[in-house]
Amino acid sequence: MPVSIPSVLDELGIGIKPAGIVCRTPGINCLGIIESITDGEIKCPVSIGSFVWHAEPGWAPIDRMELERWLVDSPAGSHWLISERRLLELDRIPIRDQLELDLWGSDDLAQWLGNAVLIGRLKLSMHNYDSNSMGAISERTEKSTPPPIKAITLKPKVILTEWLSQRGYERLPVRPVLLEGREWDVDGHLIGPEGASERNRWTLIDDPFTGQLTKKGDVEALPCAPHLERISPRSWKTQEMVRSELTSVCEERRHWNISQSSSDGEIQGSILHWWRIDEGTAELTNSPILIPGWEVEFPSTGWMLVHGLSGEILNSPCAN
Repeated sequence: MPVSIPSVLDELGIGIKPAGIVCRTPGINCLGIIESITDGEIKCPVSIGSFVWHAEPGWAPIDRMELERWLVDSPAGSHWLISERRLLELDRIPIRDQLELDLWGSDDLAQWLGNAVLIGRLKLSMHNYDSNSMGAISERTEKSTPPPIKAITLKPKVILTEWLSQRGYERLPVRPVLLEGREWDVDGHLIGPEGASERNRWTLIDDPFTGQLTKKGDVEALPCAPHLERISPRSWKTQEMVRSELTSVCEERRHWNISQSSSDGEIQGSILHWWRIDEGTAELTNSPILIPGWEVEFPSTGWMLVHGLSGEILNSPCAN
């Protein structure tokens, strides 16, 4: 169940005023400065005047390097960073002169909220989570069921901070999402010159959001699927549609040795030949994958999807 950190703090009697800080680290937002704490029983870890930060859920963990990057841009004073992302290799928290940091992970937050519920300071309530990103994406996309156990989550190849900087953006509202796709395992034969045949296997990524079928190549997988909003496509390619694209995706150009007799003796050499898959006899099986991406609010176009593998900017899949 999604948790609204500002709403929870308000209900627990922790008043926050805007700080006017723009963070350059995507996914980490300054909620404000604590101006009042009306209930000492809740045991707020920081005092009045402290900055409160929130690291939104995401597939990329917060490691020491990212935390140090965030610390560089943070003002002096006391800071409380609540991270809903996994904390990685942070046995020792980086320090900076004139800056104090209380770093909380998901377990710390859960324990604190659980205690607030037990002492009667916080009430549990179930409600629909309303997100205005991409024009309330919950109303514009088809939500899928939780991913199957065997679903593979692909690791992003795009570094969003660099991607934004290269396009002249320092800080934009960002939210990570997962796009549903398929991985196809293809077992078949490559047919070369003079009837030559070679058995081969391919792993292909079927991306319904870009419409492309490509070789998986060096794309890596994450060890587990993070708990993020997932977006389903309006339609999928059928197996026959995938089969019809195999020739262009799986073809290879190779050197083929030739020899020819002449009056001067035997002449040997090599020429380039296309080796193409026999798509009619190829065996295909598919499995679900989750493709990384971000919702980004651009100044001129509003909320768009940034593809985590290619860096393409995509419209909402269900936009009119």
